Amino acid sequence: MKNKLLLLSLILTFSSCGIFKTTNTPITSGAEAEDVKEVDTTAKFIGKYNITVFGVPDVGELELIMNVTRDGDELKTEIEEGEQESGLDVLKTEIEEDILYIDTYVDSYGINVSFEIYVDGNSVTGYLADMFELEGTITKYVKLK
Repeated sequence: MKNKLLLLSLILTFSSCGIFKTTNTPITSGAEAEDVKEVDTTAKFIGKYNITVFGVPDVGELELIMNVTRDGDELKTEIEEGEQESGLDVLKTEIEEDILYIDTYVDSYGINVSFEIYVDGNSVTGYLADMFELEGTITKYVKLK
């Protein structure tokens, strides 16, 4: 009798654990999967930047106008010359962890520095060479239909 009770209790224990077992079913079917679109994480960084960099040696406030565009899968940055020549040559533009990095070469000092730009709506903040604060605005490009 004890053996039968022990066997019954083991069967109930193992069968009750089975209620916690779930199966992985696909959320979308094949037809619905075609409608899913990729989220474009670079879209918020594309546009025309009006930036002021504060405390730059020999310059003070450096005002820049930069255009960030997308060419296929690659981002490109062009720095427009304003009232003062920037002396910056763009080497690379990339996005990491929702931060825009623009690597540049400074002609007058012969060094590479990086812009670290945070975009929040149309407001821009960040750093140049991890030392000089910058802020400004971004104007989004609008495609005409």
